[in-house]
Amino acid sequence: MLDAPTLRALSDLAGPERAFLTVYLDHGDDASVIEADLARIRSLLSDQPAEAEHFEESLAVARRLLDAHAAPEGGALAVFASWAAGLERAFELPEPVGSRVWMGDAPYVRPAYELLDEHETYAVVVLDNTKARVYLVAPDEVDEAGRVRGDVKNRVKKGGWSQKRYARRRDKQIESYATEVADGVATLADERPFSRLVLIGSDEPVQAVTAALRTDLADLVAGTGSVDGNASDAQALEAAAEIAEAGEREAERELWAEIREQGMGPGLSAFGATSVLKALVEHRVETVLVDREAAFDGTKCRACEAVAHGALQTCGVCGSSDVFRVDLVEAMTEQAARTGAEVDFADPFPALAEVGGVAALLRYSLAENDAEREERERRERAAARAEEAEHDDRQAADGGAPSASPAPDDVGSGADPDAGPADPEPVAEVGDGEGESVLDEERTVASPEVALSEPAPVASAADLAAVEPVEPVAEPAQVATRPTPAPAHRPKSRGDRAADRPASDSPVKQETPAAPARTGMWVLLAIGLLLAIVAAVLLAG
Repeated sequence: MLDAPTLRALSDLAGPERAFLTVYLDHGDDASVIEADLARIRSLLSDQPAEAEHFEESLAVARRLLDAHAAPEGGALAVFASWAAGLERAFELPEPVGSRVWMGDAPYVRPAYELLDEHETYAVVVLDNTKARVYLVAPDEVDEAGRVRGDVKNRVKKGGWSQKRYARRRDKQIESYATEVADGVATLADERPFSRLVLIGSDEPVQAVTAALRTDLADLVAGTGSVDGNASDAQALEAAAEIAEAGEREAERELWAEIREQGMGPGLSAFGATSVLKALVEHRVETVLVDREAAFDGTKCRACEAVAHGALQTCGVCGSSDVFRVDLVEAMTEQAARTGAEVDFADPFPALAEVGGVAALLRYSLAENDAEREERERRERAAARAEEAEHDDRQAADGGAPSASPAPDDVGSGADPDAGPADPEPVAEVGDGEGESVLDEERTVASPEVALSEPAPVASAADLAAVEPVEPVAEPAQVATRPTPAPAHRPKSRGDRAADRPASDSPVKQETPAAPARTGMWVLLAIGLLLAIVAAVLLAG
């Protein structure tokens, strides 16, 4: 039986030209019914020698598979053959899909996907107070996956304390029984996943099991139902099938409602064949909802393998005229399989037809991501400015000079930091020919001319007179003087700023005495003048 992983593997075999032959043959149809289709394909490929060769060689492979396998009763046989790719596979299908032949750039999987979507695997729990049976219903089989014995006593009409004790005991029996059934369903889901869960049986145990289910399994419950106490398991499974079918239709309505809600604004949805195909190519699609009767023309380029909506004469990507027609619904189905997206084939309804017969729920929106990225970058710049301002405030409080580093937006630009933050200049993308962005170059190349063109300010006599006298210090390097402005450089890190702060026991942070000695003041003035003269001489040299 074809399952989803096998269909995904077949979809991955797409190539640049038509080299894959697919045959679907229903039970009761002889192989001769496809001869007319084969003759038509042979005629259409007469002007394509390479693809005509692929067709003849792959047809020989397909005939061998058709001779070796037969369609099951009431079902069909799917044959996938490619001489070039070495593909030789045959699968039995549980239902007829219509005998047909297809020669394309990949195995033709749409009929199998429609069958898989229409007959998804689901689990059924049939239970009463004495026993529970768990079934796994797949498109091609019904398998009893487990049994649980129940020992829940019937209700009685006793009164007084005896009735209360009996009721408590019975409640514990139901809880234990429901927990055991729920654990069995969880084990089955872990080993053999299913898409829906149906519970059939008496109201009381059904409600208890529903309450005991794991959260993810409770979300899979398509519905519950009750049957007559004398009903067979076959009758119960028939009732479960109707509930599962109703659950499938409800899921389609919910999917459309979600897509429509997202479409009310620039949300996570796409409408129409062109938009959905673009989102699929960009790997942004979570689920595709398509009218099972929809048919769209598509074009594929042999040169670049690009697929486009419409019957085009040239490729819109590379401009090549070497193109051929494809079934766009098939192409979208294959692309969805490659990218892990789901495809839901829905019965026709007017709302879907009005938007082009196909729509998709997206994983993310490119426009939304751009807005989020811009907002994040804006917040990062604001945070950097705030942190720089806080650092300057701490330096001013400690008696040091404000940081000469410009804001992150002005790194390497030569902008005046007092002029306020400027709008960021556009930055070239990485890989513009030099291997680094413009921003990287600005951060690593500092202009020495800018740094040396302005001499360091020299303290005047008035400035020195305004200096409050302090205790003489052992190391003149710790006297607070105005440093030479540093050239433009990157903003300091937290570690650099921590290292720049004076220690808590530094003499600069000690309290100045109320009445310092006169000699100490003259010593301090002399040292300050000497340092200013030395700095001026060094800069002049």
